[in-house]
Amino acid sequence: MSVDASFLYPSANWADIDAIHKVFTDLRISDPVHYCSSEVYPDFWHITKHEDIFDVEKRTSDFLNEPRLVIATSKQEADIRAQTGGTLNRIRSLVTYDAPEHMKLRVLTQSWFMPKNLDKLKLSISDSVQRAMNAITESNGQCDLGRDIALEYPLRVIMSVLGVPEDDYPTMLRLTQELFGPDDPDIGRKAEEGVSRDVALAETVTELFVYFSELTKEKIANPKDDIASIIANARIDGEPLDEMGKLGYYIIVATAGHDTTSYTLTEAVHQLARNPSLFNRLKQSPEDTSRLITEEAIRYASSVRHFVRTARRDTKLRDKTIREGESVILWYPSGSRDEDVFENPQVFDIDRDMGTRHAAFGNGVHTCLGMHLARMEIQMFLMALASKVESIELASEAKYCEANFVGGIKFLPVNMKLS
Repeated sequence: MSVDASFLYPSANWADIDAIHKVFTDLRISDPVHYCSSEVYPDFWHITKHEDIFDVEKRTSDFLNEPRLVIATSKQEADIRAQTGGTLNRIRSLVTYDAPEHMKLRVLTQSWFMPKNLDKLKLSISDSVQRAMNAITESNGQCDLGRDIALEYPLRVIMSVLGVPEDDYPTMLRLTQELFGPDDPDIGRKAEEGVSRDVALAETVTELFVYFSELTKEKIANPKDDIASIIANARIDGEPLDEMGKLGYYIIVATAGHDTTSYTLTEAVHQLARNPSLFNRLKQSPEDTSRLITEEAIRYASSVRHFVRTARRDTKLRDKTIREGESVILWYPSGSRDEDVFENPQVFDIDRDMGTRHAAFGNGVHTCLGMHLARMEIQMFLMALASKVESIELASEAKYCEANFVGGIKFLPVNMKLS
């Protein structure tokens, strides 16, 4: 079977999510460690099986985050290097570092996101849930769940934890959308005439840097009980964290703690609208059912679509040899729908055996720092929705964003009958 893996590269193709998953299925069956050479993109190995994705992420001495973390065209990579002075990472954040720097940075904020500490965030989450329910009431149940509700809800939570003033939430919403969806016509930064997509994206990054530079000054002068104050005043090996390290840390918390959760939540509601019996089950047993829906929605959506790793040395993977310097793409949505791990993986089934963890949160030392918070946010929202709404149905079909890195349903028009 011949499979065109390059179909996975262009962001526009991700608007057709079924076609994307067809390619993943074909790759898993025919060539799960697949080499793809392209005139437009760098050459990549595509890693599509759950076992292999987890294996690569555990082998941190064999596969590095440097030099590239995400897919870009060869021209875009050359332009980025020119802009940054040689690196492929416009932003140096927690996810770009390898050992030992990565863990030194991770432990700065890790305790904030552990289950035993999440109780202190419940007040912030409850407030955001109530605001979301009020917005549903004001719409009389007729709204775009993705655009009007799910985007703002987790944003409010993570910005409160981070320590961003509430007046700045709309700016952060715009910038996070622009950062993760630069190719999407509804999400990406609206460049001026004659300005390229890459220059517009660089403008977004610059705006984020400027904002968080000012926030650093404020948190150094007036530290509070928030993550921004920890980052602003952080010391690594006795030395202050450098400016670019601080800025990258802010950005990864602000963006990764928001978009991924909103896309997963939208997928959960999408499934409820398509399956009235599932929604009735949620209403009858909200606590238990919301937990099951949440975990299955995380698997099914797998909103972080890929990361790239590069071989530090010649390395075997299945029957293939990944040469030193060659890059592999870890396709998390594919790993989360691996037939060898999940029965009927294309079906949304909250009763499936989840004894083996899905790939949506990654594996090993780079496992998602905010996964427990994300679960709590989605569960609390679903329980409130069950109390607020009698029934829910789609007003039109869901539309997926054009993004190959982080994405999901961007538009989900629904009609809800309120209780």
